[in-house]
Amino acid sequence: MILKGLKEKSNKNYIDKCVKNRVMVSNSNIIKTVGFIVDDSEFLDLDWINKLSEVLKVKKENFEILALTNPKSKTESVYLNTFSRKDLGWKGNVKTETLKSFLNKKSDLLISYYISDKLPLVFATATSEAKFKVGLIEETNVNDLVIKTDINDTSTFENELVKYLRILNKL
Repeated sequence: MILKGLKEKSNKNYIDKCVKNRVMVSNSNIIKTVGFIVDDSEFLDLDWINKLSEVLKVKKENFEILALTNPKSKTESVYLNTFSRKDLGWKGNVKTETLKSFLNKKSDLLISYYISDKLPLVFATATSEAKFKVGLIEETNVNDLVIKTDINDTSTFENELVKYLRILNKL
Protein backbone atom coordinates (compact mmCIF):
# COMPACT_ATOMS: atom_id res chain seq x y z
CA MET A 1 0.00 0.00 0.00
CA ILE A 2 2.81 2.39 0.84
CA LEU A 3 4.61 1.55 -2.41
CA LYS A 4 1.44 2.30 -4.38
CA GLY A 5 1.24 5.74 -2.77
CA LEU A 6 4.91 6.44 -3.46
CA LYS A 7 4.50 5.33 -7.07
CA GLU A 8 1.53 7.69 -7.53
CA LYS A 9 3.50 10.53 -5.92
CA SER A 10 6.42 9.95 -8.30
CA ASN A 11 4.04 10.04 -11.28
CA LYS A 12 2.36 13.22 -9.99
CA ASN A 13 5.79 14.84 -9.74
CA TYR A 14 6.50 13.73 -13.31
CA ILE A 15 3.19 15.26 -14.47
CA ASP A 16 4.06 18.56 -12.76
CA LYS A 17 7.46 18.51 -14.46
CA CYS A 18 5.86 17.88 -17.89
CA VAL A 19 3.35 20.70 -17.42
CA LYS A 20 6.04 23.10 -16.22
CA ASN A 21 8.46 22.30 -19.08
CA ARG A 22 5.87 22.30 -21.86
CA VAL A 23 6.58 24.85 -24.56
CA MET A 24 3.43 26.18 -26.18
CA VAL A 25 4.07 26.96 -29.82
CA SER A 26 1.66 29.44 -31.31
CA ASN A 27 0.74 28.46 -34.82
CA SER A 28 -2.35 28.34 -36.96
CA ASN A 29 -1.73 25.02 -38.68
CA ILE A 30 -4.83 23.18 -39.81
CA ILE A 31 -5.59 20.10 -37.70
CA LYS A 32 -4.75 16.88 -39.53
CA THR A 33 -4.17 14.42 -36.68
CA VAL A 34 -6.22 14.02 -33.51
CA GLY A 35 -5.74 11.98 -30.36
CA PHE A 36 -8.73 11.30 -28.12
CA ILE A 37 -8.41 10.14 -24.49
CA VAL A 38 -11.49 8.81 -22.72
CA ASP A 39 -12.37 6.89 -19.57
CA ASP A 40 -14.49 3.91 -20.62
CA SER A 41 -16.23 3.90 -17.24
CA GLU A 42 -17.55 7.43 -17.95
CA PHE A 43 -18.21 7.58 -21.68
CA LEU A 44 -19.03 4.84 -24.19
CA ASP A 45 -20.44 6.71 -27.22
CA LEU A 46 -18.04 5.52 -29.91
CA ASP A 47 -20.45 6.66 -32.66
CA TRP A 48 -20.25 10.29 -31.50
CA ILE A 49 -16.46 10.14 -31.38
CA ASN A 50 -16.39 8.84 -34.97
CA LYS A 51 -18.84 11.59 -35.99
CA LEU A 52 -16.57 14.15 -34.34
CA SER A 53 -13.71 13.07 -36.61
CA GLU A 54 -15.94 13.86 -39.59
CA VAL A 55 -16.91 17.25 -38.13
CA LEU A 56 -13.22 18.09 -37.64
CA LYS A 57 -12.54 16.85 -41.21
CA VAL A 58 -9.88 14.43 -40.02
CA LYS A 59 -9.40 11.12 -41.81
CA LYS A 60 -10.22 8.02 -39.76
CA GLU A 61 -6.61 6.80 -39.93
CA ASN A 62 -5.45 10.12 -38.40
CA PHE A 63 -7.95 9.95 -35.52
CA GLU A 64 -6.72 7.74 -32.67
CA ILE A 65 -8.70 6.88 -29.54
CA LEU A 66 -7.13 5.71 -26.28
CA ALA A 67 -9.33 4.56 -23.39
CA LEU A 68 -8.57 4.00 -19.74
CA THR A 69 -10.04 0.69 -18.63
CA ASN A 70 -10.37 -1.10 -15.34
CA PRO A 71 -8.60 -4.46 -15.62
CA LYS A 72 -10.92 -5.90 -12.97
CA SER A 73 -14.03 -5.04 -15.01
CA LYS A 74 -15.88 -8.05 -16.36
CA THR A 75 -17.18 -6.18 -19.42
CA GLU A 76 -15.25 -5.79 -22.64
CA SER A 77 -14.28 -2.26 -23.67
CA VAL A 78 -15.82 -0.82 -26.86
CA TYR A 79 -12.50 0.88 -27.61
CA LEU A 80 -9.63 -0.85 -29.42
CA ASN A 81 -6.64 0.93 -27.83
CA THR A 82 -6.81 0.70 -24.06
CA PHE A 83 -4.56 1.14 -21.07
CA SER A 84 -4.92 0.78 -17.32
CA ARG A 85 -3.33 2.06 -14.13
CA LYS A 86 -0.99 -0.93 -14.22
CA ASP A 87 0.59 0.37 -17.45
CA LEU A 88 2.28 3.19 -15.52
CA GLY A 89 5.56 2.57 -13.74
CA TRP A 90 7.63 4.82 -11.52
CA LYS A 91 8.61 8.40 -12.43
CA GLY A 92 6.69 8.54 -15.70
CA ASN A 93 7.81 5.17 -17.01
CA VAL A 94 5.29 3.61 -19.42
CA LYS A 95 5.12 -0.18 -19.60
CA THR A 96 3.07 -0.89 -22.76
CA GLU A 97 3.69 -0.13 -26.42
CA THR A 98 0.08 0.95 -26.99
CA LEU A 99 0.40 3.78 -24.48
CA LYS A 100 3.96 4.67 -25.52
CA SER A 101 3.05 5.01 -29.20
CA PHE A 102 -0.02 7.13 -28.39
CA LEU A 103 1.93 9.48 -26.11
CA ASN A 104 4.86 9.86 -28.53
CA LYS A 105 2.64 10.61 -31.53
CA LYS A 106 2.90 14.29 -32.43
CA SER A 107 -0.82 14.97 -32.89
CA ASP A 108 -2.11 18.39 -33.88
CA LEU A 109 -4.95 18.12 -31.35
CA LEU A 110 -5.52 16.07 -28.21
CA ILE A 111 -9.04 15.86 -26.82
CA SER A 112 -9.15 14.73 -23.18
CA TYR A 113 -12.79 13.74 -22.83
CA TYR A 114 -13.11 12.77 -19.18
CA ILE A 115 -14.31 14.45 -16.01
CA SER A 116 -12.63 12.34 -13.36
CA ASP A 117 -9.26 13.42 -12.09
CA LYS A 118 -7.74 9.92 -12.29
CA LEU A 119 -3.95 9.85 -12.33
CA PRO A 120 -3.58 7.69 -15.50
CA LEU A 121 -5.82 10.02 -17.51
CA VAL A 122 -4.06 13.17 -16.36
CA PHE A 123 -0.71 11.44 -16.95
CA ALA A 124 -1.67 10.57 -20.54
CA THR A 125 -2.80 14.12 -21.23
CA ALA A 126 0.22 15.77 -19.63
CA THR A 127 2.84 13.56 -21.26
CA SER A 128 1.29 13.49 -24.73
CA GLU A 129 3.32 15.13 -27.51
CA ALA A 130 0.19 16.82 -28.90
CA LYS A 131 0.58 20.42 -30.01
CA PHE A 132 -2.82 21.63 -28.72
CA LYS A 133 -4.80 20.06 -25.87
CA VAL A 134 -8.52 20.45 -25.19
CA GLY A 135 -10.36 18.96 -22.25
CA LEU A 136 -13.25 19.12 -19.82
CA ILE A 137 -11.41 19.56 -16.51
CA GLU A 138 -9.40 22.60 -15.53
CA GLU A 139 -8.00 21.67 -12.14
CA THR A 140 -4.89 19.97 -13.53
CA ASN A 141 -3.56 22.71 -15.87
CA VAL A 142 -2.69 20.12 -18.54
CA ASN A 143 -5.11 21.47 -21.15
CA ASP A 144 -4.63 24.53 -23.34
CA LEU A 145 -8.38 24.98 -23.77
CA VAL A 146 -11.05 23.89 -21.31
CA ILE A 147 -14.66 23.52 -22.40
CA LYS A 148 -16.77 23.29 -19.26
CA THR A 149 -19.74 21.13 -20.07
CA ASP A 150 -21.35 17.93 -18.92
CA ILE A 151 -19.67 14.84 -20.36
CA ASN A 152 -22.97 13.66 -21.86
CA ASP A 153 -23.70 17.02 -23.51
CA THR A 154 -21.79 16.11 -26.65
CA SER A 155 -23.52 18.64 -28.91
CA THR A 156 -22.43 21.60 -26.75
CA PHE A 157 -18.87 20.29 -26.56
CA GLU A 158 -18.78 19.73 -30.32
CA ASN A 159 -20.16 23.21 -31.09
CA GLU A 160 -17.78 24.95 -28.69
CA LEU A 161 -14.79 22.96 -29.92
CA VAL A 162 -15.50 23.84 -33.55
CA LYS A 163 -16.11 27.49 -32.64
CA TYR A 164 -12.79 27.88 -30.82
CA LEU A 165 -10.79 25.93 -33.38
CA ARG A 166 -12.14 28.24 -36.09
CA ILE A 167 -11.23 31.30 -34.03
CA LEU A 168 -7.70 29.90 -33.70
CA ASN A 169 -7.58 29.15 -37.47
CA LYS A 170 -7.13 25.45 -36.88
CA LEU A 171 -10.11 24.33 -38.96
